[in-house]
Amino acid sequence: MKKAISVAVFFYISLLLAGNAFSAEVAWMYVQHRQYGEGKSVNRLSFGLIDDQGQYIADDKNIQEVKLLDPRGEAIKLSVYKFRSVEEVYGTYDTKNSQWFFNKDWQFDSWFSADVLEPLIPETYYWLKITFADGKLAERTYNFNSLIALPLLDSASFQLRTDSYGDLIWTWNIPTELGHLSLNLQTRARVSIDIYKDKKNTGYFSIILPTHLGYVFIPHDLVQAMNQRGDQFELRIHIETRDKNNRTYSKPLLIAEKLPTTPK
Repeated sequence: MKKAISVAVFFYISLLLAGNAFSAEVAWMYVQHRQYGEGKSVNRLSFGLIDDQGQYIADDKNIQEVKLLDPRGEAIKLSVYKFRSVEEVYGTYDTKNSQWFFNKDWQFDSWFSADVLEPLIPETYYWLKITFADGKLAERTYNFNSLIALPLLDSASFQLRTDSYGDLIWTWNIPTELGHLSLNLQTRARVSIDIYKDKKNTGYFSIILPTHLGYVFIPHDLVQAMNQRGDQFELRIHIETRDKNNRTYSKPLLIAEKLPTTPK
């Protein structure tokens, strides 16, 4: 009788553990060279993990080890990884029809990042290997194609104004070097706004644009939604190669007040 009870308890515990087992996969990753307007240059590993419901994971408590390997299977030196999360809204720009689209529902996003403490080697496949606390693995490879020097956008050229509807129009100057690069290099711009309240990051907005567009349109109601979440805003523009191998960051423009929404 005792043996039967022990077996039943064993199977119950096994099922309970199986039900609580952590399952995740790599949704995206890149290995990237970054240059910042403040003068810093880094090589960065970044990736996102999603659970079996397709949702980005809410914490890193189940992560035991993160490794980046070269094609020979040898570990690349990394800094201690950082886990971050935020609620975000975003936009898209239809280049074919010159139309703006915005997702105005706040969505949870999370990601991991670590500095790569060795030079990146062009035309190399890097292998990401993540070990979870239960011993399971999640893996993905990424091809670092080339190391390219991209120009930096000057945040001193950033201008913010509103139109007659209270929509926000943000403009900037395009570096002349981009004209030469565009002949044989595919690039794009990413416009971003980090939202802070009481010095805590409370939201994020981003939209990807053609590199030579030189402005972004943000509708009035979306600007109001950002203002409701924050009292300080950090505006940046990134230029990146479309393969995400290389990226530059402008110096941030810090706005310690609400974003403008008053119609002209």
